[in-house]
Amino acid sequence: MPDLPNDPQPYIETYYRDTLNSDHQREALSETVETEICVIGGGLAGLSTAIGLVEKGKKVILIEANRIGWGASGRNGGYIAKGYSQGYKQIAKQVGLEHTKQLHKLSTHGRALIKDRIKKYNIDCGPIKNGVLGVSWNNHPDKVKSYIDWMQKELDAPLEYWPTEKVREHCKTEQYFAGFYSPEDYQFHPLNYVHGLAKEIENQGGKIHENTKAINIVDRTDGGYNVKTPNGAIKCDQVVLCCSIYVDDLNKKLKYAAFPVYTFVMVTKPIPQERLDAALNTEYCIFDNRYAQDYYRRLPDNRILWGGRVSLSGAPKNLAEIMVKDLLKVYPQLEGVVESEYAWGGSLCYAPHKMPQIGQLKPGYWYNTCFGGHGLVPTSVGGDVVSSAIADGDERYKLFEPFSKLNFAGGALSPYIAQSVYYLWRARDLLISLNK
Repeated sequence: MPDLPNDPQPYIETYYRDTLNSDHQREALSETVETEICVIGGGLAGLSTAIGLVEKGKKVILIEANRIGWGASGRNGGYIAKGYSQGYKQIAKQVGLEHTKQLHKLSTHGRALIKDRIKKYNIDCGPIKNGVLGVSWNNHPDKVKSYIDWMQKELDAPLEYWPTEKVREHCKTEQYFAGFYSPEDYQFHPLNYVHGLAKEIENQGGKIHENTKAINIVDRTDGGYNVKTPNGAIKCDQVVLCCSIYVDDLNKKLKYAAFPVYTFVMVTKPIPQERLDAALNTEYCIFDNRYAQDYYRRLPDNRILWGGRVSLSGAPKNLAEIMVKDLLKVYPQLEGVVESEYAWGGSLCYAPHKMPQIGQLKPGYWYNTCFGGHGLVPTSVGGDVVSSAIADGDERYKLFEPFSKLNFAGGALSPYIAQSVYYLWRARDLLISLNK
């Protein structure tokens, strides 16, 4: 994807932008300041790191090139579901079962931490609704049961098996078969949560500057780092990069260890309730088991938020039409009453191993990034382990060392590689559909 322009960007037009409770804007940094820790990046990884640090009594300044939550953190599906983009069975093959159990424990803690902060700091980011339903695109109930059995036995995950009949009571479509229900996962309004976290960081003494791009990071001769910005600088003891795919040339090792994946979301206009109930008769978050999956949920006033697809070059001009067609493939009974009101895209940061990248480039120079495809929980995990490492010497962040070598991920060719992989996924999905 192209680098961000130098000029700060406002929020793009999304459902979340237009339903913000309060859009408080922060001033750009215009002087030289000093602090203990500088966090670069105002998405959920950066904000989760900053809130963890101020909760532990540390002095923090967070800078964001555009608006807090400007990227994927403010444009996503709003799922709070434990886990990682890479499946747990595959993780276990790479690092062993005991290591995987510790990563799962972190994820479970990260999910609970988000809900604890919502309650503790009275963050208005609802409606918060419990329950996420994973559904199967093919009629192989034994595979679903096998997955649930493994998750229950090895990770103590409270998943419930739902037969096809029960799935179709909630999702009235012949496309879906058996699935599983996760009662402890939930949903919320991500951009309102972003602003709630930012407000609390400031309440506890942290500083946030929007429209403040980090230009470079220089080692200081007296120790620590100097972060240069267009109109100022930050002298700090430690620095944490949480820039996601927008790291640009701030650190080339991070830049070339991941690649961008562009995905899309559509929100419908309100649908007559009787027609909607006859199709999507549930308030649970839904996702299917295809390689190129759909994910969606009902919103207040009978809208549907629908996400999915992957692209190399950004949003097509007819994005809304494409997403409506995807929805109608699953729920054809909504033909004639579904119309898009919002359709948008955004870049996600992926590593080839589909796991976060968390660690230190050198003493006091941290990175906490690469959360594409994970949902929002791992950003909370990353913020927790990095802030605990800085404040308390906690070494849980080392659980991510096997995935944080920052190996070369393809450079300029990486988006084309990602697109090729996506086409392979779509071909596999087609084969699955033909063998239902």
